[in-house]
Amino acid sequence: MRKITAFAGLGLAAALVLTGCSAPAEEAAEEPQTTEEAEAPAIDTVNSDGSNLRAQLTAILTDHVYLAGAAINQALADGGNLTTEKVGAAVAALDANSVEIAALVGSAYPDAEQPFLDSWRSHIPFFVNYTVAKATGDQAGVDQAVSDLGGYAVSFGQLINSVVPELPAEAVQSALEMHAESLLAAIDANIAGDPAYFDLLKTAASHMPMTAAALAGGIATNLELQ
Repeated sequence: MRKITAFAGLGLAAALVLTGCSAPAEEAAEEPQTTEEAEAPAIDTVNSDGSNLRAQLTAILTDHVYLAGAAINQALADGGNLTTEKVGAAVAALDANSVEIAALVGSAYPDAEQPFLDSWRSHIPFFVNYTVAKATGDQAGVDQAVSDLGGYAVSFGQLINSVVPELPAEAVQSALEMHAESLLAAIDANIAGDPAYFDLLKTAASHMPMTAAALAGGIATNLELQ
């Protein structure tokens, strides 16, 4: 087992066309409908603000899972030596991703950007603490890290709900708990040298589109985006 010392840092899809039946003979003199009257405007569900938000959230949250996995993997590979160039680069890339997520939230809610970033950054060390404890056989440390992640899910759900009331705190909490459980399973496999690590990391990342859809839907409703 590789021992590490510490690691901190880490709608409609088509146009609707209104068509009418032939007018009866006595109404033949009526003027025909114009094109504007006959057709409803198309709703662009591909390039709308709401769909763009969902796409951006999906990409950036999926990146978060893979970057977190890469940073933890590199820390394990380097025996916990945080001064290596590779670990430093992995941690920097993960933090840059956190900044991007917060900036995307801030583009919709400017006042929430910094509180979101502070909160989001705070949960990453809990995964690090878990990895350290798991790799060194510290069960008390493992339990504490799991407890910390559970508490974070609650507080993060409350934070999001305070900004977007359409998103229930419990639903956000549940999404974060799923994220934690799936990523911890991948970490366990990595520490054990189990090749299933790669599939488990992919499973953790596969949850992000659902999380992104929920977040984007709540924000779109709150801001009345199409």
